[in-house]
Amino acid sequence: MLGEVAAVLSALSALNSGIATLKEGKGNLDSIVGKWAEADEQYRDVEKNKAGAMSYKDALKMESAKRQLANFDQQLKDVCMMQGQYDLYTSIKKRMEESRYAHEKELRLIKIRKAEFKKTMKLIGTAVFAWAFFMVFLFAAIWVYRQP
Repeated sequence: MLGEVAAVLSALSALNSGIATLKEGKGNLDSIVGKWAEADEQYRDVEKNKAGAMSYKDALKMESAKRQLANFDQQLKDVCMMQGQYDLYTSIKKRMEESRYAHEKELRLIKIRKAEFKKTMKLIGTAVFAWAFFMVFLFAAIWVYRQP
């Protein structure tokens, strides 16, 4: 788990250095947005998969990461507004939300399939156990019947 949190924090570090470069007017907005999307996705994955199972230290790091992502969102919004490209910011946010929604939809389908598979395996296990119990009972009955 520590590796996943470290990955989120390293992605945020790269993102922060990118935003500093962007503020100086030297950076490429596309690469910064890509890093942001990647960091946000990593954060959401860790948050979903490890919710309630993190150590106190990791939970604090994840809270810090959440605040850094929100801070970057605001900084990107400000940079886009200063450059007269607020429509770019809104389209970026819209695409990220669409991607997040599609990802969550896919995760829901995977969870449903896993639950159905588990249910099917449980049914098969019950059927095999019932068949085995019936066969043992049948063989025991035949053995008792054949005893002199």
